[in-house]
Amino acid sequence: MARSTSPTRKQQRGDALVEAMVAMVLLGVIGLGLVYAVGRAMVAQKYQKGQSLAIQAIRADLQGNGVANSCPVSGNATVTSTLTLGSNLQLPDLQKTCTVTAVTVTINGVAKSASLPIVRFAVDADTLLGPGTLTVTN
Repeated sequence: MARSTSPTRKQQRGDALVEAMVAMVLLGVIGLGLVYAVGRAMVAQKYQKGQSLAIQAIRADLQGNGVANSCPVSGNATVTSTLTLGSNLQLPDLQKTCTVTAVTVTINGVAKSASLPIVRFAVDADTLLGPGTLTVTN
C-alpha cells in the first residue's frame, strides 16, 4: 500500500506576533512621550498668556495714569494694589515701587536739574503666571 505523502505543517513560531507586540510597545512609548510634550507646551502657553495679560494691564495703567503716578517727590515709595486682567480675573498684591532720583541734564552748556522716577511692578501668581515673580521695570 502506498501512502500519499502530503507536506507536513511546519510549526508556527509566533514571529509575527512578537514583532507586532514590540511595535505596539514602541508606539505606546512614543505616544506617551508626545502626550507629555503637548501637556508641557500647553502649560507654558498658559503661563505666557497670563504674563502677556499682566503686562498689558500694567501698560494700560502706565498710559492712563502716567509713570510717576503715586510716586513721591523724592525718595522711595511702595504701593500695593490689585491688577485687573479681565472682567472676572484679578491678581491681588501688585507692588509698585517708585524710586525718584535727582539728575542733572546739560544741553549746549545749560544745566537743568530734574527728577527721574524709576518704577518697578512686581506680582506673584504661581497658578496663572508661573513659578517666580513677574517683574516689569523701566
